[in-house]
Amino acid sequence: MSITSNRFAGTMQFTRWLATFFAGYLLSANTLAYAASTTASTHPTTHASIRVESATREADYTLGSIATQHLKIHVPPGFVLDPASLPAPAQNEAIELRDAHWQHEDLANERVINLQIDWQIFVAGDTVKILPLKKLHLEFTCDQSSCAQQRLTVDVPPDKVIVSSLLPARIDAEHVKLYPDAPMPSWPLAPQLWSLAGWGSALVLALLYLAWVAGWITLPQEKHMPFRQAWRQIRKLRGEAASDSLQAMRLLVRAMDQFAGQAVTAENLPQLMQRQPRLQAYAPALEAFYADVQQAFFAGRSVTSSIALLTQLAKDLSQLEVA
Repeated sequence: MSITSNRFAGTMQFTRWLATFFAGYLLSANTLAYAASTTASTHPTTHASIRVESATREADYTLGSIATQHLKIHVPPGFVLDPASLPAPAQNEAIELRDAHWQHEDLANERVINLQIDWQIFVAGDTVKILPLKKLHLEFTCDQSSCAQQRLTVDVPPDKVIVSSLLPARIDAEHVKLYPDAPMPSWPLAPQLWSLAGWGSALVLALLYLAWVAGWITLPQEKHMPFRQAWRQIRKLRGEAASDSLQAMRLLVRAMDQFAGQAVTAENLPQLMQRQPRLQAYAPALEAFYADVQQAFFAGRSVTSSIALLTQLAKDLSQLEVA
């Protein structure tokens, strides 16, 4: 039992030694690989690694479209982008650089470079395809005296975009089946018809009222509107003869007498306007009218007021009856 135990213990010790050796070898190899990659990326500085964030809209592209790639590059303070490291434009390729813009922002321990690249797509297949943009190999130089000889490089993998075809998709019997028509919503007509009738009636009444105010139609209630009756009769006079003006004056005097309930003269006109304040707005015109009435009726002189003036006075007074 002791010999077997010693052999087993020796075997376990050898196994542990072998595992330790391989672990140390792998650790040394990883360390050397990391050091080599750091040296290759900094040339020859040992600053912290560069961080790159890239974003590109993936869909909605076709032949001739512009895909804009937004990159946010975190570099040590003092480093700027070398424009010569950008891809050359117009290389007659499927994806070509159209334009590039960048600006930097200095933070506490780093500089952030915001790079915007416009790629133009010059290829489109017969189906929808996923195309990669160009790979970037960016170089950065230092603009400070403390790191003037240092350069940084970074490789950015290409973003991918979905490019649609210019040709229509394949049409077969399965894809040409039309969707059924959407059912029409139920729409009861009775409320709509009642509403239409109501609005139509209101429109007709409004048009009738406007036509009546304008004197185009006659309504039964005009029997109690002496000014409106006088206005209608005066409008029929042509005014070519001297008797027309005298007739218009008689019609207007009769309407004033009916409105006042008594014979109106130039002497009692002020008392009438005191009883009827609505006539105050037409006081100058009424005073001139009754002065002309006295000269025409009692002095035998010709009427000085024209048919147009008497028609306008009768129309203005008829508005008192409408209001």
